[in-house]
Amino acid sequence: MNKIIIEDNLTERLDCYLNNLHKDYSRTYFQNMIKDGKVLVNSKKVHPSYKAKKDDVIEYEIEETAPITLKAEKIPLDIIYEDDDIIVINKQADLVVHPSYGHETGTLLNALLYHFKNKISPFMVHRLDKDTTGAIIFAKNEKAKVSLSKQFQKRTINKTYIAAVTGAVLEENGRIEAPLGRSLANRKIIEVGPLAKKMAITEFKVLSRNRDMSLLQVHIITGRTHQIRSHMKYIGHPVLGDIAYGGSDHIGDMKFTRQMLHSYRIIFTHPVTSKQMDLVAPLPKDMKKIADIKL
Repeated sequence: MNKIIIEDNLTERLDCYLNNLHKDYSRTYFQNMIKDGKVLVNSKKVHPSYKAKKDDVIEYEIEETAPITLKAEKIPLDIIYEDDDIIVINKQADLVVHPSYGHETGTLLNALLYHFKNKISPFMVHRLDKDTTGAIIFAKNEKAKVSLSKQFQKRTINKTYIAAVTGAVLEENGRIEAPLGRSLANRKIIEVGPLAKKMAITEFKVLSRNRDMSLLQVHIITGRTHQIRSHMKYIGHPVLGDIAYGGSDHIGDMKFTRQMLHSYRIIFTHPVTSKQMDLVAPLPKDMKKIADIKL
């Protein structure tokens, strides 16, 4: 359950305010939530046009499920694993996970609905950024959703990423413990700062390096928004191609059109069989090219 205490009178509508906090969701999504009484202000139902006042308490919970009205679209999927309860995809770059403002179609959820022939509405249990590639899990039913969600909450799911970062990381291994929060200057950016309240922990191991870049194996203990991207910037080695966080868009003749970050391996307990699942998503061509270089 999200709980926000408003510090100053707002000039924007409640639906716009929530949409600005959660860019991955559409304004219409929050309008419907407010109309359905799933967003309460001071424990009361309000209209989407309501403008919150100082000391108002806003409470709501985002439901991670595909809208029933979502359109099925034929988009290629690289399926790592699938059974009656879950599906794990090796997500390609330039693919938004779910519909949002400006990305109403052409998302991974649209592709899954086509794959399921509109017979299953998949549940999201975690996310990857648009240009982050690799393993992502979806639940096919409520039982699987609840189990996986609890595993993420309890941090029992082990996620390993491969990241190519700017510059030579001198340490062989490292651990970053630094709180994250939204930038006051740009709400799309997550940063380490004096007002950040959510502790985040990232561990990394250097796989190879040269003076211009390093290839890292990254393990996240917590699962904060943009955690790896923000933490890498914090230690002075932003992810290559991650312009928003200061990463280089080219090194010599090599050009990077997206952040070089890949969800490589995910270990979790199957929500129904209780079997340990250990799944690997092969590197995409652009990152394999870096990995193949003798750094």
